[in-house]
Amino acid sequence: MELREANRILQSVRTALAADGIKIPPSAETDGLVMLLGRLDGEKYLAPKIKHAKSAQGTARARANSVILFFRALEAVRADSTDPVTYVSVLLLHKSVCGDLDGDAGKPRSTEMLTDGSAHTDPKYIAGSLKAIVAKMNEIEQSPAISKEDFAGYLSHYMREVVIMHPFTHYSEFVSRLFMIQFCKSKGFSLCYNRYPAAAIKAAEDEAFFTDDVTPLYKMFLDCLSYERNTVTPTQTPKTRTRREMDAKLRHGLARKPNSEIASVNLKTADKDKTVMNDVKLRKVIKLQQKISRLNEQLTKLTSDTTKPK
Repeated sequence: MELREANRILQSVRTALAADGIKIPPSAETDGLVMLLGRLDGEKYLAPKIKHAKSAQGTARARANSVILFFRALEAVRADSTDPVTYVSVLLLHKSVCGDLDGDAGKPRSTEMLTDGSAHTDPKYIAGSLKAIVAKMNEIEQSPAISKEDFAGYLSHYMREVVIMHPFTHYSEFVSRLFMIQFCKSKGFSLCYNRYPAAAIKAAEDEAFFTDDVTPLYKMFLDCLSYERNTVTPTQTPKTRTRREMDAKLRHGLARKPNSEIASVNLKTADKDKTVMNDVKLRKVIKLQQKISRLNEQLTKLTSDTTKPK
């Protein structure tokens, strides 16, 4: 896996977790990228943390649990997505991500669930409702046959249904976001939650639950969706360029890019050399990538704040 792709997965998963108010230590982010790049054994890394989480209390336990969730989620998103998705694959996703922390992981919620006094779906209807939603989602066309705007519309509708359902007792919101990442991948789209402020993601889900308004969800998905790199968008017309034209375009583009984007271009070049890169250099490159990602997050937040109605 290339560094750019690994970082995209990591930032999206981290933001999906942050939407529930869970933050990941920078050291765990670095280790997560190293794991995605195949330089770290995830099971060996997590073994002592799982053991520690079982005996720890309070904030220490919460911190250990967050790292375990984070790594399990990275592993789940890195894996090939099932197509079509199934009721069982959703349960297995919850089991794989939360199995170390929740004895009921992989099982539909069996007790009543309230959020600020409002009830979610009755437990006895969860299995049937989830099967019906998954079946309808599988009917959505794949990219590039469907536009990003139409796809975001479908996602908004079905995410609202899943939020109302709250299929699992613990970590349901987080696993639902991971499921959407996997589903989008199976349909030829990338869902990058880090393009949207974490608090705004949670607010969009709450708006859909409490008021049935999916407009914020639609806006969020539209901002976070992109076509996979191997997918030609419906509006694209492939054009053959000469080598001279390509070189001129690259020079013109770099001249207009801010420093952070130039650094990203340099990192793409570093991706090609990662196989001969030692661990020390790799971690330096990763830390630089993380700084760039945080700058982009700050820019996203500032942009979001300036566009809010006064």
